Formats: sequence, structure tokens, C-alpha cells
Amino acid sequence: MACRKVVCQECATEWDGINYCVACLAARRGAARGGSPFVAWSMLAVASAALAWLSVRLMVWAGVFVTSLL
Repeated sequence: MACRKVVCQECATEWDGINYCVACLAARRGAARGGSPFVAWSMLAVASAALAWLSVRLMVWAGVFVTSLL
């Protein structure tokens, strides 16, 4: 708690085992939000595209492999 204000149990909100007042909790939530989610979404899109490409390659390889056994 940054302000060191005495807060009753009913007014306090616990976060990681520490009771915070409303003002300190708002400041902590604002700091925890972070930046833009653009990088995370773009990495998810790239990973999804790579997984789709790899699964198609695997299915084609498995099809060719099975036909060569028959």
C-alpha cells in the first residue's frame, strides 16, 4: 500500500495478500494493464498460420505415405 492510509477491513480490497485502499488499488490496476495488445494478437495470428501450414503438410505427407504402402 503506497499511501499507508489505515483502511477498515470492509473498505479494503486484498491483492496478493495485501489490503489496498481504493486509490492505491486503482493505481496498481492501471500499472498492471500494460501496453497495446497488438503484439500479442499478431503473434497469435502468426502462430495460428504456422500451425495450420504444418498440419496441412503433415496431412499431405501422411496421405502420400499411406498410398505408398498400399
